[in-house]
Amino acid sequence: MRIRKLSSTNAFVAVDLDGATGRGVVRMAPKVLQGGAKNLARSMTYSLACLDRRETGVSAGISATPEESDAALAAFVQEVAGWDEAYRFEAGKGVGTAALGPLAVEAGDPLPGAVAGALAACPGASTAVTDADDPSPLGGLLAGHGVEVLEVDDPLSTAADLLFVGAGVGAVDHDSADGLRAQVVVPTVRLAVTTRALAMCSRRGIVVLPDFVVLAAPLAGIDEATSVLAEVLDHADGPVLGACERSEAFLDSWQDELPFGRPI
Repeated sequence: MRIRKLSSTNAFVAVDLDGATGRGVVRMAPKVLQGGAKNLARSMTYSLACLDRRETGVSAGISATPEESDAALAAFVQEVAGWDEAYRFEAGKGVGTAALGPLAVEAGDPLPGAVAGALAACPGASTAVTDADDPSPLGGLLAGHGVEVLEVDDPLSTAADLLFVGAGVGAVDHDSADGLRAQVVVPTVRLAVTTRALAMCSRRGIVVLPDFVVLAAPLAGIDEATSVLAEVLDHADGPVLGACERSEAFLDSWQDELPFGRPI
């Protein structure tokens, strides 16, 4: 992992693997931290690897005030578009897709792939909860499968077959994992479940789906991502570690050494 700083504006791109085209997200705020960007880049690398793509995850941050944002974003696009490497970005916080011009790729809706993955993991599901502010899109997708989205005050402690989490990075930590009453946790954003929470869920028999596989659906299609998930659902150490091993097997086929650290 390396950080490539821009010369034209206060911005950087975290590049996980050298010598490859890349895809990731760009975010803009008064202060964007490199640590979070590195984690997002690694997660994208594993998404691409689980789809057998020889590409790297990247993640960019632009630090700018609201008054500086237009000029900063324009400078970012111009400079990165001139690099030899072909990096493309989804629009993250503070960034509009149209403003990314030649660097833009559509992020895609994560919910259809998340629903497909959830039903593959728990085909007999009849109830679901979510931490989304508006549960209606999820409810619409699940209604045709006979799954009711319950309206509750605290989804993290409500008994349900499926828990969809997308409030942000670390939405499920070790404290909240201790009170989970869902059978399957379905991330709809990257890094929604912390490492300690994943270990606790494993001990309690709660299945956590690998976010980097669930979120690969918008990159390649629901069927391909769900097929990958089906391969790892019954892994002895759980689907997250199984998916990590699957991605690493592909990375090992074209990288001299594996990147240090998993996206969990």
